[in-house]
Amino acid sequence: MQHRGHRPPAPRTPSCGAGPGTAGGAGGLLRGFEAAPPPGQARCGRTASIINRGSGVRRLPRRETEAGAGAPPPGRPAALLRWDEVPEDFVECFILSGYRRLHCSAQECLASVLQPTNETLNFWTHFIPLLLFLSRFGRLLLLRGAGDVPFHHPALLPLWCYASGVLLTFAMSCTAHLFSCLSPRLRAAFFYLDYASISYYGFASTVAYSYYLLPGLSLLDAGAMSRYVQQQLGWQLDCSLPIAAYRALVLPVALALAVGCTAACCRSRAACCAYPFAVRTFVFAMPLSMACPIMLESLLFDLRTRNPTLFIYFYRRYCWLLVAAFFNVSKIPERIQPGLFDIVGHSHQLFHIFTFLSIYDQVHYVEDGLAEFLKASPAAPTYLGTVGYMLLLTLCLAVVVRRFLNVADLCKQD
Repeated sequence: MQHRGHRPPAPRTPSCGAGPGTAGGAGGLLRGFEAAPPPGQARCGRTASIINRGSGVRRLPRRETEAGAGAPPPGRPAALLRWDEVPEDFVECFILSGYRRLHCSAQECLASVLQPTNETLNFWTHFIPLLLFLSRFGRLLLLRGAGDVPFHHPALLPLWCYASGVLLTFAMSCTAHLFSCLSPRLRAAFFYLDYASISYYGFASTVAYSYYLLPGLSLLDAGAMSRYVQQQLGWQLDCSLPIAAYRALVLPVALALAVGCTAACCRSRAACCAYPFAVRTFVFAMPLSMACPIMLESLLFDLRTRNPTLFIYFYRRYCWLLVAAFFNVSKIPERIQPGLFDIVGHSHQLFHIFTFLSIYDQVHYVEDGLAEFLKASPAAPTYLGTVGYMLLLTLCLAVVVRRFLNVADLCKQD
């Protein structure tokens, strides 16, 4: 018996894309879609509304299966779910279907790489590059592909650091996408570690730059810069002090930036973050500023003629990064036609492809810089100035990740 004035519940239109999402991020910006149509009816892809997390809008009930549709019978793959059948934090903006159930086993996660889920190509678009770079660095470091230099030679220490950064970021991305449905806590842990691995890679790139690329720039040659300033401005200026300061500070500043970027990205997974895609894209663009000397070199000196390999690959790499950032922030093409690109062709897959192309070009000019470094025979890199920095960064990143996991646990208890 209904009380007087009681109204039946209104048709619900759950919001899509609320979750913190994948390595490139998710949720914050929420799109509402009409409720899933019954089987046999046309799929709905019309946007109903845009609301922000933390805006005070009351959430309507969802058909979550967090307890999961139970485990599938042996030998049969688990049924895939729609966006309104999974926890809100697991929903990707504009991706309506292809979700795996929560609390999958590790075996089910491994089997899903051959099933048409919305994470399958996220995995393969980084697993294939991982194998490619593993082969390439194996040739350079272990098969003396970098010249007649044994793998333990100090000159290769920056390359070892750089290789560890590239391989770790691809491996961690694969792990996060593959095992993100084990449990909510493990999902958060994997993506925090994914952010940490990207920062680790960014710092490892700076280590390689500081030894293999920056010493060859006229911009960081005190004599060349003093002559340039005198010719262009007519000033008698000794540039040795600021250049020495830059060389001394570049790695400590890059390390602090890597730690800060990781903390910012972990924080962007919080419910109060309205635009995590943009936040993470901007944050991870900040360490790219460590490559500013190369850009200034091309503007002030004739880098195109003096080092065409560096000039071409460096600028092409940044073109790929701009395209990758566009897809990561815009959520195109799935924003245009939600549901059509759930399995193949959505923005995070394109983001993966273009980031791979950017790192592929970067490896080219780092390898070329190594060849020039070996010809010049400068002072050999030290373990403290290479591996020591990487170990210190690893410790700092572990502290950041642990802190955010503890905060997440406290929030759940509250």
